[in-house]
Amino acid sequence: MSQNSMPPSKPTPPTPPSKLASVGSNGLPDPAQRVRSAELPVAWILMLGLIVAVGPLSIDMYLPALPAMADSFGVPTAFIANSVPAYFVGLVFGQLFYGPFSDRVGRVKPLYIGMTVYVIASVLCATTTNEYVLFFGRTLQALGACVGAVVTRAAIRDRLTARQTAKAFSIMILVMGLAPILAPSLGALFLKFFDWHSIFWFLAAFGLLNLILTKLFFFETLPVENRNARPIKEVFSQYWDLLGDTRFSYPAIGGGLLMGAMFVYISAASELLMDTYGITPTHFSWIFGMNAAGFVALTQLNQWLTNRYRILSLLRFGAIMQVVASGGLFILGLFYGQDAWLPLVLVCIFFCISGLGLTQPNSSAIALAFQRTRAGMASALQGSLMFSVGIFGGLLLNLFPVNPVLKLGVTMFMLMSLGCLMIWRIDRNLNLDDADK
Repeated sequence: MSQNSMPPSKPTPPTPPSKLASVGSNGLPDPAQRVRSAELPVAWILMLGLIVAVGPLSIDMYLPALPAMADSFGVPTAFIANSVPAYFVGLVFGQLFYGPFSDRVGRVKPLYIGMTVYVIASVLCATTTNEYVLFFGRTLQALGACVGAVVTRAAIRDRLTARQTAKAFSIMILVMGLAPILAPSLGALFLKFFDWHSIFWFLAAFGLLNLILTKLFFFETLPVENRNARPIKEVFSQYWDLLGDTRFSYPAIGGGLLMGAMFVYISAASELLMDTYGITPTHFSWIFGMNAAGFVALTQLNQWLTNRYRILSLLRFGAIMQVVASGGLFILGLFYGQDAWLPLVLVCIFFCISGLGLTQPNSSAIALAFQRTRAGMASALQGSLMFSVGIFGGLLLNLFPVNPVLKLGVTMFMLMSLGCLMIWRIDRNLNLDDADK
């Protein structure tokens, strides 16, 4: 058959608009538009969780080593424990910088800068022989590590809808939550074979791993046309505008108070469990891991619950759980002091920490829902609020001249009650679906 006699080929049907990938100003498909109508990018979210895990690893892994570090520096354990709030100071100010910076230059460059600072600071902590240099190194370490939390939360908001964001935070916490489960046990294991310096060498290596992950798998999620081009001098006024938006401030401050109470527990845990109750470093790591496991378990349950209940309802239920549990710890400390039965103390702490599995992903989702054009700043301010509460709570711990159980109980109960009050001020008619229109 001749070429002219061949039947005409069927025309190619047009590609449905839903299958077309939007193209950004750099000529590449815009991931933000590609994913909003698709399934959750689970592998990408899990990778983000691994990047964020550098934060909880840095906080929790060295906690079993605090008594050994105190002996090495010739100071009390309570004094060397001040390296925890020193770390929180870096988290507060670092996040306030990386938020507007990532809104201006994109999400990738800040990750490179922050992780490089983190690696250098970890080496400084591993090699110092002075406790004050250690405090400085911990602050510098936090200035680097906090970039992961800011950029990953903002990147998720860049790509996903508000309801997807709540699920994504729950998935990310699955990986991120393994860090506080495994970190104390890993730190105790290092102490069996090496000295405390080895822990910081490990953290430096983990920072290098994050740099590699960023290079290989983290693509830009903020197109140039969506970046914040307002002058740097207006940064503080933009933060003030954010606080004035009750759709952000109520869930962010409420969630910050609830999460900050956990950082108070982290600051007090070594003194309470190892010094007061005589728990060994190995058993301490098990207790710490048990609390973190409860946190992770509820975040995974939250994924399922968000398909059946309103996010605000889940947030309020989690807040009540935390207030009731912290109230129980307060009562134990008030009436029994350090003679309080340890299993009851641990049960109260367990529900205080586990309740975060409902409050943190949902408060973050609500706080970021209406902040698409300033997601980096909103993420940064939310994180800074959490750690500011941790610093303030740490100061409160040092002010109360009472037994360790009561000291922790009254501080957590105050903070969690205030957080619950802020959660209840969120407009119950707030419709998160409006954020994606």
